[in-house]
Amino acid sequence: MFVTAIAGEARHWGIGKLIAQNGPDCTVEYFDTPMNEPVLHQCLAADIRSLTLPSQTRVYSYNPGLAAWEIGRLLDDHGDTQLVRFPNDTTRHLDVGSVYVRWDRPIIDPTRFLSAGITETPRFTDGRAPFMRSLLRQRAASLGMSALASSAIELEAHQVEVVRRVLQDPIQRYLLADEVGLGKTIEAGVLIRQCVLDDRDDAVVVILAPDALVSQWRAELTTKFFVGDLLDSTIIVAPLSARPDKIRRHLAAATMLVIDEAHHLTTDSRAPEAALYSEVVAAAPSIDRVLLLSATPALHNERGFLRMLHLLDPTGYPLDGEEAFRKRIEGRQALAEIVASLTPDNALYLDDTLDQLSEMFPDDVRLMSEVGRLRQIIVTMPQEDDPDLITAIDLVRDHLSEVYRLHRRVLRHRRRNVAGLTPDRAGAEVVRYRSAASGSAAAASENWRFAEMVGQDATAVDAGSLSASRDLADRQATYAINPAPEPPPQAPRARAEYHQTLASPIASQRARDRIDQLGIALRDRMTTKSQFIVFCSDPETADEIAKSLKQSLDRPVDRHDPASDDWRAFGDDPTRTVLVCDRRAEEGLNLQGGEKTIVHYDLPWNPNRIEQRLGRADRYGSGASVKSLLLCCEDDVTELAWSRYVDEGLQVFDRSIASLQYLIEKTVHDLPALLLTEGAEGLVDLLAQDGGDSGRIAREIRNINQQDALDALGSPPADTLDALTDIDDEWREIEADLAGWIQTTLMFGRNPEPPGEAPSGLGGAFRYRYLTGAQHTLLPLDAFFRHCEPAIDRDVRVTRSRDVWTTPYSYRRLSVLSRQGRNLGTRLLRYGDPLLTGLRSLAERDERGRSTAFWRHLPASEGGSPRLYFRFDFVVEADIAPAYDILELGNRLTPAAASSLKRRGDMALEPSFHTIWLDSERRNVSDPELLSALEAPYRVNACDQGGRDFNLNPRRWRALKALGVDHLSDWADLCSEARAAAEAALRSLPTLTEELAVAARRAETLASGRLGLLQARAARTGQSGGSDERDLRLESDLAAQLVDGIRKPKISLDAVCACFVSADLAVATALARI
Repeated sequence: MFVTAIAGEARHWGIGKLIAQNGPDCTVEYFDTPMNEPVLHQCLAADIRSLTLPSQTRVYSYNPGLAAWEIGRLLDDHGDTQLVRFPNDTTRHLDVGSVYVRWDRPIIDPTRFLSAGITETPRFTDGRAPFMRSLLRQRAASLGMSALASSAIELEAHQVEVVRRVLQDPIQRYLLADEVGLGKTIEAGVLIRQCVLDDRDDAVVVILAPDALVSQWRAELTTKFFVGDLLDSTIIVAPLSARPDKIRRHLAAATMLVIDEAHHLTTDSRAPEAALYSEVVAAAPSIDRVLLLSATPALHNERGFLRMLHLLDPTGYPLDGEEAFRKRIEGRQALAEIVASLTPDNALYLDDTLDQLSEMFPDDVRLMSEVGRLRQIIVTMPQEDDPDLITAIDLVRDHLSEVYRLHRRVLRHRRRNVAGLTPDRAGAEVVRYRSAASGSAAAASENWRFAEMVGQDATAVDAGSLSASRDLADRQATYAINPAPEPPPQAPRARAEYHQTLASPIASQRARDRIDQLGIALRDRMTTKSQFIVFCSDPETADEIAKSLKQSLDRPVDRHDPASDDWRAFGDDPTRTVLVCDRRAEEGLNLQGGEKTIVHYDLPWNPNRIEQRLGRADRYGSGASVKSLLLCCEDDVTELAWSRYVDEGLQVFDRSIASLQYLIEKTVHDLPALLLTEGAEGLVDLLAQDGGDSGRIAREIRNINQQDALDALGSPPADTLDALTDIDDEWREIEADLAGWIQTTLMFGRNPEPPGEAPSGLGGAFRYRYLTGAQHTLLPLDAFFRHCEPAIDRDVRVTRSRDVWTTPYSYRRLSVLSRQGRNLGTRLLRYGDPLLTGLRSLAERDERGRSTAFWRHLPASEGGSPRLYFRFDFVVEADIAPAYDILELGNRLTPAAASSLKRRGDMALEPSFHTIWLDSERRNVSDPELLSALEAPYRVNACDQGGRDFNLNPRRWRALKALGVDHLSDWADLCSEARAAAEAALRSLPTLTEELAVAARRAETLASGRLGLLQARAARTGQSGGSDERDLRLESDLAAQLVDGIRKPKISLDAVCACFVSADLAVATALARI
């Protein structure tokens, strides 16, 4: 009886055979190869279940008549007997005792199959070899980062660099701090997908995000990273406002924690965020991977930034070290100013700067070396575009950034170093208009302000007046369509009168005047390409705006509603030109792309809200520069003054002010008092104080930029994307290589998507389907489900037919990223996709295409005995097993660390295929003419010259033995000796030896640089046993083992083939009869 384990260590071993049972105790036999003894496993009856072998299962059976093992395909499992079809359409019923099924483990060395005469037609080799080689080539190009290659994203150098740094690090605890709009969520999404691909069933990812971003996270994980089916099970996306007790159980099981906008969690002292932070602090040290996302600067946010770093490194950044951390930030300013001056256009004045560095860090050997090299270049009076000068300056800046940043696992890119990915802001166009109603409301505001201040000291305004000032200013700035509520009964008379003004028909009229002016402004600016996003604060007013614009513009107007997807037509259809949003859309929406104009119906008193509005369109992946359109009533002097402040002072419509959030928060806090005591004149004075090149805003930006520059990564290397883009450019070749195995050999069907659409030949979408008719896919359906389940579309399987269909796919990245591709949910068929991963896994467990033998009849070849040649296809990669031992000895062998070492090995030594041909004397075949004859395609029919190939099935093997063909009397020993000789020949191959030497030197150079930086950091911190010192010891040990693993690489045999070449017509005639 065949069984499978459902618990215990054998639950991943696949199919076994129950051979004995004594009460609850069972013995299960697992079959590997006919040449090896079966593996006997003792288990409990409760841990296994019986199963019916699925159709198309590969089964082994010994045929006494042939004195050989045969392999066939199961047609039907009758319990005690099995109906099996063997090659050449031979079908037999076999007793279950004589039928064997391989367990679900990879074949380590296919030579054993060849030595036993268990071989398959070369057609399988012809299909499998390009498939495996293509996947290995893609793995090499992506440096082992399978999630990066197979996600539906544009490949950007700075994002690839961040992902690479994280994934090659055994300790994956990072703060992703790219400037706003550079795609931190994309980087995190790739890392989340990689965690899922690496840890498989053991992965548990917890994502904490602001409430407004939860739906965006869920959408992007589904559409870009194809893990939507894991949401709410393997992947938990929870709002930061969630109750801590609900998050606690998820954190306890997490293998990865991601916190978006992490500064909200670490700076907000309100419940539940404060309580949630305590839960995260307790759980984070035991979580394998921790990612924090925040572009918030450390300057003026020392407490919050320290609390973020504490989650990454609690020992190095204790919560009670706030004062020391604050002093450290302040002390970095001098160094930050030095780094800011290290620019090529300042080359002639760098001597003093370099002298300062020499005085500050005389013991930093590596820095002094780079400084010395830069001095030698400066004395030659170079031009500022001199490449040697630019490189030398970059090396000094990079060293300072790596060694003296706040934490080496803070990764920050700046917009100025990553050109072209985010749009500029094109400034604001101010639409001025007149409104008697607004003038009346402004006059009432001034009357109230004067009355409120009677008897009060401007330097000590009472709290009630400040509260009223804040409330009434917000009401007036909102331009709500409906009257404001009545004033509290106890409100002073002047305040009550102002309330009544805002609650009177005047309020509705001033809103009507503004909406009318908005319609005129948009109608005058409509073009065929422009799209307008109208923001206002009040939802009811937004409803009225949408209704009014639809009438006045005579075209569709979309209204954003978080509870509906109808508004998404605005993003999908460029002919829909207007989207109206209220305050709920200021966070969490991605509206980038095309020509966008942000229309500000009102201008909030908090400029951070204006920044958020612009950030919906001013994002990574955007199109043209983002324009702004302001409505400004000339009859309200306060509104005029405020619009000037945000436009000319903050310049929010020309640049991002995200880094100014703490300065802005202080300004916003002081605004109610300023408006109450000074009115519009106070805003004019505020602009004079804050604006200009020497104003408070410019000074703050300068200080933040200098601090950021010290922590920032440099521009990504120019060749970062070369290998990946080459792979994308070769999508047609990839399609041919993969489809040859999937469609031609394994016989999966392929249908265009949508159904009925003619194949375009331009990488259009399609689905693969598992065939169950006369042409049956050559895999068991059970195995296909088990290994490729994430790629199967269960809905289609139910609704379209009884066949099993995959999700939509394309081999072309541009097709996946197109509007149609996204609408179809098209996935990219690349290394890392679950369909390819599953099919590769199945190919590693199947001898088809791995063990091959054939007789090549060549009439023109030399006479006499047949000549025997062996072909061995090897995979060469870095041997990282000793590095695993280092991690295990240090108690650091976590799943993330293990995966990082494999990628580090790929980065150091590109995995590659190598083919060795040997003759029967185990000599290397190098003659080009002979190699050409050996590598000619398999020919099942006679060619013009009379040659033909014969696949050696069990009957033909027996016939060759009966004919007394040379080499077969000691066949097993000959195969084993050839296997050893082939690997020895490969290891001594001059081209491989040189390749390994170059890779080892490169790895030593990289290790030297990495260790030098860590030594400098450890010396700077002076913290015995601190994280930098621990990292230094670990990296030193790993580097030595990795270099050794390159010099003595791991060599695996992927496939083996025996080719008999002969002109003997009698043998060919005998083989043709079988």
